[in-house]
Amino acid sequence: MNPEETQNLIQSTGNLNTTYLGSRESNLGVEENIGVDDEKRLTHVLNVGPTGYGKTQLLIHVALQDAEKDHGLAIINPKGDLIDEFLSKLPENRKDDIVYINPARDPVTPINVLEPHITEEMSEAQRENQKEIIVSDLIDLFKRQSENWGDQFGRVLETLLRAHLDLNIQKNQGNSLLDVFRCVVNQDQLTELIDDTDDQIIREQLVRVKENMTSYEMEPLQRRLNDFVMNPTIRKVIGPEQSGVNFRDVVDDSKILLVDIQKGEVGETVSQLVGSIVTTKIWAATQSRVTQPVEQRTPFFLYVDELQNFGGEGSNFTKILSEAREYRLGCWLATQYLQQLATDMRRAVVNNCRTKITFNPSGSENETQIAGMFQGLSKNQLKALGKFRAAVQKPSKQSHNSAVLFNTYPPWEPEDTDVDQLKKQGTAATTQAKAQIKASQSLGKGNNAGGDKHRELLAQAKKQLEERGFQVNLLYQDSGDNKPDGHVHLPDESIAHLEAEHSTLSRPVKVLRNLKRAVEDDREVFYVVQQGKAAKLQNIVDDPKNRRGNEYNDDNGGYSYYTDEDGEAFTQFEELEEAEYRVIEVTEDDLEVHDEAVEPECPELDANSRDDLEAFCLHRDENGFCTELEQQCVLLEGE
Repeated sequence: MNPEETQNLIQSTGNLNTTYLGSRESNLGVEENIGVDDEKRLTHVLNVGPTGYGKTQLLIHVALQDAEKDHGLAIINPKGDLIDEFLSKLPENRKDDIVYINPARDPVTPINVLEPHITEEMSEAQRENQKEIIVSDLIDLFKRQSENWGDQFGRVLETLLRAHLDLNIQKNQGNSLLDVFRCVVNQDQLTELIDDTDDQIIREQLVRVKENMTSYEMEPLQRRLNDFVMNPTIRKVIGPEQSGVNFRDVVDDSKILLVDIQKGEVGETVSQLVGSIVTTKIWAATQSRVTQPVEQRTPFFLYVDELQNFGGEGSNFTKILSEAREYRLGCWLATQYLQQLATDMRRAVVNNCRTKITFNPSGSENETQIAGMFQGLSKNQLKALGKFRAAVQKPSKQSHNSAVLFNTYPPWEPEDTDVDQLKKQGTAATTQAKAQIKASQSLGKGNNAGGDKHRELLAQAKKQLEERGFQVNLLYQDSGDNKPDGHVHLPDESIAHLEAEHSTLSRPVKVLRNLKRAVEDDREVFYVVQQGKAAKLQNIVDDPKNRRGNEYNDDNGGYSYYTDEDGEAFTQFEELEEAEYRVIEVTEDDLEVHDEAVEPECPELDANSRDDLEAFCLHRDENGFCTELEQQCVLLEGE
């Protein structure tokens, strides 16, 4: 068969229930196509063969036939130009179905693996199964990345994963793997998790972790998790609260999911992590169709090249291969040599992939085992196979069903296609509902008085202070907590309170109570404000008695207490006499520390003339008080 005939054949398979693999010469000397029933492919295909013999080209031709049939499919590709060739030959009517994931390209598609696929129709057992899929796959993933993995680490990680999954399911939280990491490295974060956990068994396990495991004992697990979260690309993928892809929609709506994780671009760790997470998400999404009638479950085909990178001893691949047909998920699994697979994985693919394809197995430690899978063919016959020639053993109810030798189809030259544009279009499909990516530290439910601008101010302060050598910890704030926004570790090993004052500048009592809290803890305060707001804050803390008022009198004149929104007055100003504080003005690129009194400047001088402002200013009341600076108007002082 020539390339043009290959193209015509594959593009004509849209209404067929057979997928063609290649061709052979019949006993009558006529070329005939060799295919596998699509229904049989739901019992999975194992494709073994060395590099350069045609394994990838076969995968492309099969996947293109799925595209012609409007099937949903996913391709996980860790090397080579497989996806580029597939896109260049994709039918025009399927291009809007592309969902493209490539962590090497911006914007990076976020995937929260702790975001389970839960429906209202699910029973408790079915919900638990969703958690089990995620937990077991993640533990397997971390095991594969660790030289020495103890059972104790696995139990701790499992407890943390289950606790965060429960919160995501029961309380609609958006916990991610970064939150799991924070609980390992931060005791306060672990305490917050314990307080938030309702399941008594999991709560008890968390308490044991906190009380019985020292920092030294937790260090190996910290190190393993640290290998992931220190990689900025991985953080972009696993850090968000919400995934950029709805995997259930991908499966149900017959989308074409392309996962381009070239080891040469993103590194082996990122490639394995993303490929494994996507596999987990596809299986969880497919399995979540358990409440859907079988006839409504559209077939979906998962193609995994370099299988050895994405499944180990404890992965869900063993379950996928034994249960996926029920959920209409068919797998096409490709690997160079069987010995590259973990023992349990190797046993699972050999026993559960009912269709087996091999190219020349020479050089494999499993030549004899491979030959035993192909009835009627000897090991020598298989070792004599040339490039682009393979054997297929198809499933059959008959006790004897001989394997068939065939030639794979030659590729054809695609028409000019803007592959990069298709990738951009597919990437946009993953980011339309922009996922909320958490900052470097979750600040909790109680830290919302200033909203996003408050958090942004804190994040800028943390960044700028850490660039100057300070260690900064932003604190978790639960409802009702009485904590500063953060801690700043000073060179003399003391700790200062970090307070971001955004909206609170219009609420002086809040500013003063923050200062009082620091005095009680015998700590200095780092007040963080936006540029131009330092004088306003300093006027509040320098005059806690509010001398501009005249409701009361003492030996020094009139004053009025600052009151909060409930009318409660702040009267503990004597406790603030020994208070230590610094005022820090922060911008995105810089900060300025004020250790001494700030000379206030009129905030309106940039836009108005001095003469005009002396005559009239919106911020000046009838007594000459500037509401922006919280003091007498600086333009009228001395008059």
